[in-house]
Amino acid sequence: MFIGIALAVAVPLVASLLFTPGIIRFAGRIGALDVPDERKVHTHPTPRLGGIAVYGSFFLAAAIIMGVNLWPVGSTWFLSMKGAAFLLSLLLILTLGIWDDLRSLKPGLKFCAQALIATGCYFAGFRISDVADPFNPGLFHLGNLDFPVTVIWIVGVTNAFNLIDGLDGLASGVGIIASLTIFMITLHSGDTATALLSLLLTGSLLGFLGYNFKPARIFLGDSGSLFIGLALALLSIQSSTKGSTAIAILVPSLALGLPIMDTLLSMVRRLLGSYLPGVQDSKTITHKIRSMFLPDRKHIHHQLLALGLSQRSALLILYLVSCLFGAGAFSATIVSSAGASSILVLFAVAMFAGIRRLHYKEIAIFRNGVLLPLFDWPIFSRSIFKGFLDIGFSCLALSIAFYVTNRQQVSLELKQEFLTALPVVCGIQLAVFYFMGLYRETVRYLGVGDLLKIVRIVVGAVAVTSLASVLLFTTHSFSTLSLLIIDFYVLLTLIAGSRISFHVLRYMFRKESRTGKNILVYGAGLKSILLLQQIVNDDKLGLVPIGFLDDNPQLEGKRISGYEVFGGHWALPRLLKKFQIDQIMISNDDIHPIALHRIKQIADSRGIAIKWPEVQWNDFSPPVQYNGELPHPLSIAARQRQDDAGMADPHRRQLSLELSGPAEQPGNAQ
Repeated sequence: MFIGIALAVAVPLVASLLFTPGIIRFAGRIGALDVPDERKVHTHPTPRLGGIAVYGSFFLAAAIIMGVNLWPVGSTWFLSMKGAAFLLSLLLILTLGIWDDLRSLKPGLKFCAQALIATGCYFAGFRISDVADPFNPGLFHLGNLDFPVTVIWIVGVTNAFNLIDGLDGLASGVGIIASLTIFMITLHSGDTATALLSLLLTGSLLGFLGYNFKPARIFLGDSGSLFIGLALALLSIQSSTKGSTAIAILVPSLALGLPIMDTLLSMVRRLLGSYLPGVQDSKTITHKIRSMFLPDRKHIHHQLLALGLSQRSALLILYLVSCLFGAGAFSATIVSSAGASSILVLFAVAMFAGIRRLHYKEIAIFRNGVLLPLFDWPIFSRSIFKGFLDIGFSCLALSIAFYVTNRQQVSLELKQEFLTALPVVCGIQLAVFYFMGLYRETVRYLGVGDLLKIVRIVVGAVAVTSLASVLLFTTHSFSTLSLLIIDFYVLLTLIAGSRISFHVLRYMFRKESRTGKNILVYGAGLKSILLLQQIVNDDKLGLVPIGFLDDNPQLEGKRISGYEVFGGHWALPRLLKKFQIDQIMISNDDIHPIALHRIKQIADSRGIAIKWPEVQWNDFSPPVQYNGELPHPLSIAARQRQDDAGMADPHRRQLSLELSGPAEQPGNAQ
């Protein structure tokens, strides 16, 4: 067996090493060159049509090994009409890819041709008829849905390899890892024909990779990427028919995890990107759906390059990710169903964490502002909307309290009485909510007083519930002390939580999605907090708060409304190196003249504007530009304290006058 494995890799590898140089010269002679553009990573015209070398070495090696009987295939599917259809479909997809490399076909025509080839493969016997049942052990039979599922799988995987072919050696290297994974899975399950074909594909790609690795002398082109994608799609279907019946097609999904993840991620982020604020190109649903299939320069490998990695480093990272997917796929075939499910959950969590590290703005919903308009919908302020929510909360809280307190002795009669009384009790609680003024409060401006009122109203609703239970129901099932306590806490959590969550989510979305000038606020007092709330809630100001400065050392490192107090004026040089600061807003009446002078010197040297907002308790007027002559609008008491200090220190007295001289003349303040 070892000799057979070695020959199954060595024969196509040698053939590929011999074929590829001739294809390089042939592609250059006929002008089949990949010319760089804004979406391409390479910088020089490079021959394509690499798929011809891969297919030629694959087909020749298969003929040699089958002809001299070097591999025990026996009476396998490859020696039947199914095997002939396999080779024919690969030849057709290769022809389609060559045509696209030479003439650049329209995407719609390519999809139609691929769908026809996938349909032929379906009728030849390559079918996904069963998938894992997530709710029960065993498989779920697709029935008539097996045709669309099979066609979508074949076309999807085929194009997935076409999409990741954006770095030298990426598609061919990932193809090697995926084919080796399928080889191990099928060898373990006893499918020798599929294992052999996977090894032949591995050898062909290994030989080609020597010319395709950076700096690439030839590209796969569509002829190669479509060929690899279709071959792996069909081999993965065949491997699933004899693989673990507990997870079925999920194993090859892991084996082809990287290209599948990149394809699905691209479609999702393009769709979300069409909803980003300021995007005007996609106005209709049809345009938004079409945008999912438009090419761009934001695939995973592009994003790694944008994060500062070199091409070689990005390539090695993606190889490692593909190896981890392959190891997970093989592990899932040799463990129990529970173990396989744990592996899939682990990979799902790892994929989520990895995608977050790519920093896609389109799918970062707390930063891209896609959902921000939802919080401005009038329905969130309508009493009828909140009433529907609260009646659901009332029913849920009562149900939880009832089953917790009666879980040991829930008879059929008690259940029937509870279900009969539940609508009445929930209606009573809703009426209490209404008459006690719960719906006269606005969700958008929730304060401590509003929360205390919610507590008082919930207490009243639970008390009325207890009284109604005594008067209306014979068993008094709603009047036990333990039930009332549980009902109170659950109902209060749901009602108050729904109001707070709206406020919190709206604040988080606005904080993360803001764009404009970055500002530091000097002072961490009450006026600064009011100023921060005005900035956060008013997008028209175009200001993005970074944090606070305050000379009180006890506040350093603390957070106010989610924003850090970085320290006093001495921290300003360090912050200017770390952040791009456009403005400094001073909202502290008691700022020391020396501190103000120091801040002004640093700001002037960096070209940063200093502004003082006229902060009122109930209103905010536009900030006043500081130009070196206008004073800080100190309160009379604060100014008097500074004047008194200046009497004892002539230098400080002179500095105070220099900074605030014009302010002493009425009418000069602007």
